[in-house]
Order: sequence, then structure tokens, then C-alpha cells
Amino acid sequence: MTAALALFLAILIWASNSIMVKVVLREVTPLTLTWLRFLLAALFYLPFAAATWRRSPGYTSREWVLLVGAGVALVPVFSLTLYWALTYTSVANTALVRMTEPAWVLLLGAVLLGERATRRQMAGLALALVGTTALALLGRQPSVSGDHHVLGMAFMIANSIAWVAYILCFKNLLLRHRVTQVTVHAALAGSAVLFLVTGPTHAAGVAREAAAMSPFAWSLVVAMALIVTIGSNQLFSYGLQRVPAGSAAAYSYLTPVVAAGLAWLVLGEPVTIVVVVCGMVIAIGVYLLNRA
Repeated sequence: MTAALALFLAILIWASNSIMVKVVLREVTPLTLTWLRFLLAALFYLPFAAATWRRSPGYTSREWVLLVGAGVALVPVFSLTLYWALTYTSVANTALVRMTEPAWVLLLGAVLLGERATRRQMAGLALALVGTTALALLGRQPSVSGDHHVLGMAFMIANSIAWVAYILCFKNLLLRHRVTQVTVHAALAGSAVLFLVTGPTHAAGVAREAAAMSPFAWSLVVAMALIVTIGSNQLFSYGLQRVPAGSAAAYSYLTPVVAAGLAWLVLGEPVTIVVVVCGMVIAIGVYLLNRA
């Protein structure tokens, strides 16, 4: 398999994830979907963690904090905000907001670390935020619950910030630990926090919703657990090892296009001129940020 094919398959899987989520959310709540997805993923993660634990370097106290932080950002926060966003707004809108993550990295770096931005970065940041604001105000499209579009966009911005927080914790852990090890342990830590916090009050409800799910919805949840959660990360890592990081990151620009196309074909979501124009503004802003 070539690196280009691996990267494109990863993008295709990430784009199709939103379509699958939209369909499953017709039958269950975001919390139930998060539970089921990571319970199934844990069936594969736990044996790997048990088999490799002794061969891996131990975590320091600081690294445990980072690991749990990464897990919480990834599992309950990232997953739930994404599912809530898709409940209230369209697939194309969520994919476009996902592109603004470099802007949130710049903002968090300035606020938390005192980093100074260049003029090009500030211009890129301004364009990305203007495009996102216009999309939130003007980009209303049909969704599972179409009356709260702005709320959905707010959840998606929180989702992007959660992903940035996960990456910042993740990068620190990679100084002493392998990618696969940190990925598995962070997912298990985040899942444990999710189950412990929400289990006492919501486990019975999750079980009832799961029992009432259709076979088709179950097949999509299994696909999300195995193909999206595990398979896509392996494909992207394979491609990233074989091409420059900038080239690999450029593939992320395909995600909104592929997601919008799939949403139009499968869900009937229209691709409006507002979405196209706002998407172009965001893309130019992110391009300036990445070039800087």
C-alpha cells in the first residue's frame, strides 16, 4: 500500500464517520453512542495493554496527569461534543470547523504560553475565525434537531479545542513513550473516567437504548469502534511515516469536501453557496497559519 493511498483512506474513513454518527443518533443519545463505541474498542485495547505493559517504561506522576488529561479530552469531551454538534448542525459545517484547529492552537499558545504570533499567523487566524463565525450565523442546514444550529457550532468549536488539548498532552507523552502505547492507554484512561462518572446515573439508560438498537445501527457502531477508532489511526500513521508531515497534513483539506459529498449522497444534505464561501475563507486562513 502506498503512503498516498493510506492517507486518502484515513481521510475517507474520518469523513464517513460523521455520516455513520448521524444515522446512529436517530436511535440513541450521544452518551450511549460514546459508551458503546469505546466499550467495543476496549475489547481490543485491553489485551494489547496487558501484553505490552511490562515492556513499556513506567509513567511518572506528571505523565499520569497528562495521560488522564489526554484520555478525558479524547473520549468523553471530544466524542460527546462531536455527537452533540452533529445532532444540531450539518456534516459539512462540522468538518469545516474541524479545519480551524491550527487557529485554536495559536490562541491557546498565546494565552497559556505567552507565544507571539507573526502577521501572517494573525491574518490566518482572523480569516479562520471570520469564516467560522459566518458559518455559525448563516450556515444553517437540516440536521437531527435543526432548531439549534448555533449551539451545534458551539459544540463543534469545543470539540476542536478538546482535540488540541489532546494533542498537546499527547506530544509531551511521546518524549518517552511510543505512539501506539500512548494512544491505547489514553483511550482506556478516558473510557474509565467516562464509565465511572456517568455509570451510576446513566448505565441503565444506556443498556435500554442499546437493547433497542437496530442491527444496522449496531453494525455502524462496530465499524466506528474498529475501523474509525483503530483502523484509521493506523492508516494515517503508516502514511505519516513515509511522507513529510506537511504533505500528510495537506490531506486534511480533503476532509470537508469528502464529508460534504458523502452527506449529500447519503443524507441529502445540500451543499449551499454559504458553506462553499465560508469553507474557502477558512481554508485560506488555515493555509496562512500552516505556512507561518
